[in-house]
Amino acid sequence: MEIREKYIARLLNDPGNAGFTEAKFIHAPQIVTSRWVRLRCQYLCHHKRQSDVIPPFSPTTEEINDTLEEYKFGLMVRREVAIPLETDHQSLWGEFEQAMIEAENEAFIRGYGKAFAMAVGNCLFCHHDDSMRPCDFAGKSRPTLEAVGVNLSDTLEMIGWSEYLVRDEDNAFQFFGILLLE
Repeated sequence: MEIREKYIARLLNDPGNAGFTEAKFIHAPQIVTSRWVRLRCQYLCHHKRQSDVIPPFSPTTEEINDTLEEYKFGLMVRREVAIPLETDHQSLWGEFEQAMIEAENEAFIRGYGKAFAMAVGNCLFCHHDDSMRPCDFAGKSRPTLEAVGVNLSDTLEMIGWSEYLVRDEDNAFQFFGILLLE
């Protein structure tokens, strides 16, 4: 069995094998959180629904800050897809979210017992209605980075990826996620 350090090295050196364009080592203190991000998610997102992965039921920014103190590092991952702005990218988002879950599971079996993945966007593995019924995808739903208050702009700037924040018709669409490891 591949040891855990080799698995992380493989993700960093060959992210395409895991469904990512790029992966970068990130120290937990480089993950910037802001309360306004969670509030924006809670009140402005047109996809908000009653779900335990979306505010007000997702972990608060304070809870995530406490959780981040339990981690030393992780991987920031990015997937780039050249698609027009008007394209419905839900299926591409689903592929990215599945790749994040698979990376988390693989890290866990390689010895990172606290592996936890979160990504930008909407959780596609939770139900999207107001029923508060149990999740149809137990074990796959994760709060998004926005839902817990991760300030992606400041975090990407912290690790030198701020050039990926601008989006127009000529740029590829960017998907981002964090795989917390310990």
